[in-house]
This record gives sequence, structure tokens and C-alpha cells, in this order.
Amino acid sequence: MEIQPGNAQWQGARDEQQDAFGFLGFDTPALRAHGGVLLVLADGMGGLSGGRQASRLAVERMMAAYAAKRPDEPIPAALERALQAANQAVYDLACAREGEGQVGTTLVAVVVCEAQLHWVGVGDSRLYHYRAADDTLTRCTDDHTYANQLLRQVAEGLLSPEAAAADPDRQALASFLGLARIPEIDRNLHPVDLAPGDRLLVLSDGVYGVVPETALKTLVRQDPQAAAQALIQAVQAAARPDQDNATAALLGLAADAQRRDCASGERVPGAGARSARLSRRLLVVILLSVLAALPGFYFFWTKGVQDSAPDPKASGAAGLALPSSIEAGAGRDTEPALPPEPEVKAEPEPEQRKPPPHGAPVKRGP
Repeated sequence: MEIQPGNAQWQGARDEQQDAFGFLGFDTPALRAHGGVLLVLADGMGGLSGGRQASRLAVERMMAAYAAKRPDEPIPAALERALQAANQAVYDLACAREGEGQVGTTLVAVVVCEAQLHWVGVGDSRLYHYRAADDTLTRCTDDHTYANQLLRQVAEGLLSPEAAAADPDRQALASFLGLARIPEIDRNLHPVDLAPGDRLLVLSDGVYGVVPETALKTLVRQDPQAAAQALIQAVQAAARPDQDNATAALLGLAADAQRRDCASGERVPGAGARSARLSRRLLVVILLSVLAALPGFYFFWTKGVQDSAPDPKASGAAGLALPSSIEAGAGRDTEPALPPEPEVKAEPEPEQRKPPPHGAPVKRGP
């Protein structure tokens, strides 16, 4: 399946960019053959540049660990292993800086292989799946926020809606990377089938907290790179004075793509192509049967085949070799590196995030 990447990012009103993202698999055919294409996005938390370091470190370690995937290792197992490696790296960073729970990052990792979707998520960065066939946008991940825990308590009758809405720690994260043990991990239990034209949209809260889902669905229909840029432009157009970092990263399946078996790298025609090929074969069989009944046809037909047979001594390839990997779309023929640091604006230092009772740092909303 031809996969096209897209990405765009904006620092917003923050003093530094604490979002990070990366792609893996576009220029590594050996990994792509059994591990598909990986997209990772992280949104860091922590003062004194701790959040920036945490998000970049998480993306780097996640990608490096997934790159070590063996052909016989299932994708969900490889994602879990890579996620734990990323968490350990951020936990070590937190302990060396401000202490456990004071530096951390969200993370969403998405893999597309054999026209199927796998993901893991921690925190409140989101994955959306746009299905072109029925023009629907589905949020795949759950937000690991203290607010969601409060809502569950309200549903169980343990807390009033008013008390939940007034809780000062409702925007805190209930799970993130940077703790000795990850409290909650979101993942799909079964692979999600993808189809040509589908889009996978990974966003930090600086985007989905500003752009409504109706607008997300409208903007994501276009080319992945154009969609990413349009999403960030929509955030900029909102012109919020306290705008958070905003990152949009996409994987799009080409509308005319054919499925490619992830294990062997061989192209697998779709149902329409198979039907057309069978129809042509049937037509040839019928035509030959009719012609074979005509006098003298067999002699001339077999003679013509013998005369046109290739000379065994002639040089040249006997067939057309298929490429071992699919090039990335939108002119991207190399794996994008982590985004360059934007110019730091001379703005007031943001307020320090305070830890809620359960020890998770509070994330500032957009």
C-alpha cells in the first residue's frame, strides 16, 4: 500500500517547542517488509526545557527500539517493547532533573503494515482515523486525563457533576511517560483494516483543542501534507493568546493504491484487478476454443508461437523486477528527521505546572 506522510508544526504562544515527532520505515525496506511504517508524536511537560528534552528523547528511543524489531516479532509486541524503552529513557531523565512526575511526555505511536493499523498511546495526544469510503472521522485513542477519571466517578454515582467540573486538577494527566511504571496504556486489541484514501491523523492537544472535529474531517480529506499545513493554519487563524504548541502528523493511503503484502513485499492486486484478469483469461479461452475449431488454425497458431519464441542465447532480463519498497508520497523520499528547533521568542516565562495529588504534572490547556 502506498503511504504518504505529512506534517506541520507551530510553536504558538509558548517560549519553546515541546512537541516532537518522527517517521520510520520510508527509507528502510528491510524493516518495512515486516514492520511497516511508524509514526510517533510526543508532547512534553516540565519546566526549564525538561518537556522539550523529554518529548525528543521519547521519540528517538521509540524509533530506535522499534527499528530493532525482528521479522518474527509481532507488531504489537514490538510497539510495547519500544514504548517501555522510551518510558525508561524519560524516567531516567526525570530522575536526573526535577524528580519523578515533574518531567514527562505524552506519546502516540502508529504503525501501518499490510493495510492494517496498530497503535499505542499514553497521555492525551490523539489518533484519528478518517475512512474515505464512508467519510467518517473516528477518534481511536482515549485521553489519559484526571478529568476522565472524574467523569467515571460521576457515572458511578461517586461524585457530582458540579464537583467534577470544579476540580482544580481536572486537566492533569493520569498517565504519561516518565514514571517508574506507566499507569495506563491505550492500544488496539485487533488490527484495524485500512483502505485506499484513508487518513491517520496524529495531533497534539494544541490542535484538537482548538480545531473542532467537524473541521478536522473537512481538512483531512486532502493530500496529507496539505492537510497538515491546513490544520496548523486553522490553529493560527484562531489567534488564541495562550496558544499551546501545535503539531499535526499524518499517514495517508493513496486513493489508487494496491495492497502490498508486508511480509514478502509482493504486490497483491485488489478484488477489481483480480476480476478483470480472470475475465480476460476467460475471454482468451473462449476465443481459442472457437478458433481451434477452424481448419488449419492449430498449425498456423503453433508455428507462430514457435517463430516468436525468444532466443535462449539472447541477453536481457526475463522479467520485470518489482521495487522492494514503496516510495513516500508528496516528494518525500527520505525519512523525515526530528523537526528543527523554531526560533525562540522573547516572551514571558510560562507558569510552572503543579503536580496534582497523584503526582502527574498539570498540562496547560490551549
